[in-house]
Amino acid sequence: MADQIELENNKTLIDEQGLINLPTGKMSLHMLRQVLRVLPFEMDLADADDNLIYFSDNDQRVNTRAPKQLGQPFVATFAKEEQEAVAMMLADLHKGAADHFEQWFPKNEQTIYVNFYAIRDIDGTFLGTLQFTGDITRIQGFRGIRTAFNAGKSDK
Repeated sequence: MADQIELENNKTLIDEQGLINLPTGKMSLHMLRQVLRVLPFEMDLADADDNLIYFSDNDQRVNTRAPKQLGQPFVATFAKEEQEAVAMMLADLHKGAADHFEQWFPKNEQTIYVNFYAIRDIDGTFLGTLQFTGDITRIQGFRGIRTAFNAGKSDK
């Protein structure tokens, strides 16, 4: 495993053309930004010290985030009544008691789907937490089969 970590660390992540090289392909920073903006879910990333280091900026956000929150404790981005539960989940993710928490609940006539994922290095070192949130109201009632061959556009 140490060899695998060394190989990963020695790879050029951004090449001479400015492309971000990943194990399964490469893309420009501009493309990555647009991919993150088009996803119909929001993502928040906390580092190993549980500070907010990234949030996706798209029109589908359920939870409001502001640049001034970057670097602040991740738990502080939640409502007071949620902070204790979030802190307990983060503690379990840190110590490896869990790798993922999943929940859904009604909010403002929507069904909100929230996931917390432990982000770990190849050697298992805890790097941080990814929160993945979205409104699943529209897709909850899906039944049958819809494919590119039997459906039209999927705009709103």
